[in-house]
Amino acid sequence: MTVQSAELFYSSKSSLIGKTRLWLWVGGAISILIAIPGTKSVGVLLWVAAITLGVLALMDWFLRKQMHSGKVLATLDEAGIASPVFNGKTKHYRWDAIASASVTRVQNAPVLQLLLHPTAGLADKRSFLTGRNPLRPSLVLSALDDAAQERLLQLVQQHIHKNSRPGQVLQALDNQIAEERAYQERLKSFAPIPWLTYGLIAINALVWIAMLNYGGAFAGTPSDLLLRWGGNAASEVQRGQWWRMASAMFLHSGFMHVALNMLGLYSAGVAVERIYGHRLFALIYLGSGLVGSALSLHFAAQSAVSVGASGAVFGITGALLVALVQHHKQLPKTMGKQTLGSLAFFILYALAQGFGKQGIDNAAHVGGLVAGCLLAYVLPGRFDLDKYVRSYTRRATIGLAIAAGATIGVATLAPAAQVDQRGMLLFAQGMQSFGKTFTALQTEAQQVKAGELSERESDERSRTVYAPMMRKVRDELALARLPATDPRLPLLKEAQRMTELMEESLAMESVFPEGKPAPADPARMAVIQAEMTEIAQRIETITQGLQATKKK
Repeated sequence: MTVQSAELFYSSKSSLIGKTRLWLWVGGAISILIAIPGTKSVGVLLWVAAITLGVLALMDWFLRKQMHSGKVLATLDEAGIASPVFNGKTKHYRWDAIASASVTRVQNAPVLQLLLHPTAGLADKRSFLTGRNPLRPSLVLSALDDAAQERLLQLVQQHIHKNSRPGQVLQALDNQIAEERAYQERLKSFAPIPWLTYGLIAINALVWIAMLNYGGAFAGTPSDLLLRWGGNAASEVQRGQWWRMASAMFLHSGFMHVALNMLGLYSAGVAVERIYGHRLFALIYLGSGLVGSALSLHFAAQSAVSVGASGAVFGITGALLVALVQHHKQLPKTMGKQTLGSLAFFILYALAQGFGKQGIDNAAHVGGLVAGCLLAYVLPGRFDLDKYVRSYTRRATIGLAIAAGATIGVATLAPAAQVDQRGMLLFAQGMQSFGKTFTALQTEAQQVKAGELSERESDERSRTVYAPMMRKVRDELALARLPATDPRLPLLKEAQRMTELMEESLAMESVFPEGKPAPADPARMAVIQAEMTEIAQRIETITQGLQATKKK
């Protein structure tokens, strides 16, 4: 192939830097949207938006500067290679001065590194202050797209061979980026479309959107709604509702919760699905999530409603980590090290965040991670297809037994729940029903006063309509349970007694001595009304105290 006399290379929007700029603005837009629901003041929101946009603009300016948009990034001609982004003062190197070239990654950026022939004054030593080696100049390629990188490297190799010195031992271009690309193509060939990963992301997103339509919140869905939709709680699992350990994996409390989990699933899930296949990927995902939910029964789910796919996502991440270690011989050198380092850092950072913040179910993370690592160690990968086919059934059976046994064993050993979540849910439902019934009674009293409803009709409705309504409220509150330390416990006890008295008064028969309804047992009615007046005063005092505590 004939080498052109000169060839110019320009930066591209489809390069690594170009894509980074795009995602920078997408991430900024999402951040602003997330801040809107939680910001009550328009002024504060404008300040947040202005600061965010300012930071983004500064970062974008820095990236555009690295791209050298509109300028020549590299020039290759018969004399040598020139680039304004060569590290060091020298920006042009002659071909006859270059002994060899290699391509590697530095902080995940592709870098062309030249090795010059030793000359006077140039030592093959890296500077402590600048980090540069004058005998090994480098050129960052992250502003070029893949095609331009391949073309540049091809020309570099041709020129070096063409201008080699007599007796010089020529080496093939050590192109680790090309090795990574070949590896990715091979991995993609295992499963061109990772439809299960995409399907799980879609299911989680659709469930969250559906929950929004039934009372969920953008920033934080109430725990009683999460419990009704299948959230994981030790009290309910110990009542026999084991299915909650699975259903909780598809529920999320807010946008950031589901977004971060789905981002993590996409980042690791595509590779894991291709390495292990669709069915084994499903086993790792569900097995990790179930073990994570089971371990949560010992910790977070003891006193709260636990939801989220993070246990399964940690399992998928752990599986990828194990797969890379087990099959490191089939991986490109730089990719294996960098990916392992990135995964290890992500796992440690995420676990540290979980231990340091309230409201994060780290037990589910740990359980999912351990289960995912163990399943990946047992299950066969597709790097050796013959071994994969031979051992598939046996290893899949072992993996299924491990997932099922660990889930059942860990869940069975969980201590008795500290909080009765259904009892707390019934308290919330009962108090809400009580408020609605009381409001309906007040509305009817106003209708009687306005002449829209007769006293006899209202008296009849008290026994046929409102007494059954109050009986239902009484039954809900009778089953309600609150922890002994819950400040609302006195309110529950007073409300339970109030509903009993109101149900009795509404159900009492009436007499009509003067054409107007009167209680059949006036003495008992007087006792009921006196006690209800005392209870109403105590409820008001308790409510004021709770409101004052909440403000603090």
